[in-house]
Amino acid sequence: MKTPLLASLCVATLALTACDKKPNEAPASSAATSASPAGTQPATAALSTNNIKDIKNDLIEIQTLSQNRSKEALNLQNKANQAAQKNDKAALNTIIAEMQTYIANFNRDLDALALKSTELDKVRGKIKESNNLGIELSEESIAEKPDMKKIAELRDRATQLQKELVADMQALENKVKTAQ
Repeated sequence: MKTPLLASLCVATLALTACDKKPNEAPASSAATSASPAGTQPATAALSTNNIKDIKNDLIEIQTLSQNRSKEALNLQNKANQAAQKNDKAALNTIIAEMQTYIANFNRDLDALALKSTELDKVRGKIKESNNLGIELSEESIAEKPDMKKIAELRDRATQLQKELVADMQALENKVKTAQ
């Protein structure tokens, strides 16, 4: 149980680290997160497309939120790693519950951002998908009888989503930098 568990319990921080990365910087881990379809907040105003000012402001919004929440995510990851190394099932269950609350709050905060660009609205959806995948992967990893095939599929999707998030953020940051 330890190997898939350790790999999967780290996923809550991956979307955050993807958003904090500067161009040409690699993600902190090769796993990522989410199987649930990502929903985004209902648009109350039309979103712009290819508007550098909106993209730049939205990048700042998402990166600021991610940086503000990253310490909490790292603390949860450390607690999960310690509990997994001790094979402490009760502690892991408690940590998964804390992660669920953290993810729900983070997704709520993402929804609350008044993003203006379609580009970053799509990134927000991927981050939420990643967050939800992380919870699903963590829950499956600590199940009484973990489905290793499902865990592998979730991990593969998580890895792909992480790569997409990093690439999307780098492309948008480069687009803003090039326009200046």
